[in-house]
Amino acid sequence: MSNQPPAKPQPPSQPPSPPNTPAAANPSTPAAPSGGAPGVPSLLGTNNPYHRFAPRPPQPTLHPRKVRGGIRIDSKSGPVSSVWSGQRWFRLSEEFAPNDQLAEGINYARLGQSRWFNVTNGHIQARVQGRLPGPYVVDIKLQTFTFEQWERVLDALASETKLVAMLLAGEVPSSIEDVFAPQNLRLFPQEAGDITRSCTCAIARETPGNVWCKHVCCAMAILAEKLGQDPFMIFSLRGLAREDLLERLRQRRVVAGATRTSGDRPIPAYVPRLPGISDAATTTLEQSIDQFWTLNPDAARVDLSIAPPAVSHPLLRRLGVSPFQNAKFPLVGLLATCYDVVSERAINGSVLSPGGQSAATEPPADE
Repeated sequence: MSNQPPAKPQPPSQPPSPPNTPAAANPSTPAAPSGGAPGVPSLLGTNNPYHRFAPRPPQPTLHPRKVRGGIRIDSKSGPVSSVWSGQRWFRLSEEFAPNDQLAEGINYARLGQSRWFNVTNGHIQARVQGRLPGPYVVDIKLQTFTFEQWERVLDALASETKLVAMLLAGEVPSSIEDVFAPQNLRLFPQEAGDITRSCTCAIARETPGNVWCKHVCCAMAILAEKLGQDPFMIFSLRGLAREDLLERLRQRRVVAGATRTSGDRPIPAYVPRLPGISDAATTTLEQSIDQFWTLNPDAARVDLSIAPPAVSHPLLRRLGVSPFQNAKFPLVGLLATCYDVVSERAINGSVLSPGGQSAATEPPADE
């Protein structure tokens, strides 16, 4: 047996931690964010293994995102519109918009990138889809004319017989702007400052008040095509609807004709309006050719009693003064005489019967 004493145990190099003291941080454990709990990994920083779960801002795609059922123009190449009114409107974009934004805007209109499009008095609104998930909101505003300005324009229009006849026939001539120029007004905008444009895209934020981005150009192209289909829309944009425009022109023509023939005493015009008939939707001849010779069941409800009209010559009064001022005979007076003769014979039963004989001279039936 050895006579050496047993070895004493060595004290630990570090004192043990108290029971309530947290353990030392482990270098392998991710650091906690500022103000967070210890041991919870941070979602910030690319060195963190959890950074891939952090939300990322939407990234633009290489091409504009497709829109199902979007509003697109019919033009596939060349001019946006082949009608003078559409070309006249889009000329503003062609003159002031940058070439790259103009080309992309036309391409957007042809692809149907507009999700929504609306036109009201002096206001065009659109939502155009681009390369980001959400569409851009486009606002285009056009100054409307006041009531007094429209009164001056309508007075000038009423004196132009040819223009009024074309408007009443549903046609807007290209010379219509010549009536607005003496009144210091413009029917179509000519300068970039004549309309205000805004958009929610980044280009619009960089140049507020002078926006010619591709989204604005897309909305301008869509409106150009709509103006080519319905030129009267430009009057609505200036604050006067088509029906109001034509009705006020008819009233002025009637009053002008009455004062020429009857001094200063205007003669009221008879404008018949039958609810359910005057405002009923009409169909084209091609749509109703199969039933053209079929009597409508509602025809029995029409009152066919022959009687003198409440106002003499209502159609002539609506048409106004004859445009042939230097003719050898008064056209309106000749037509009025013809209407009086036809009406008198119809009332007296002197019109020809279907058999070709006069109803008044038809021999009585044998008793």
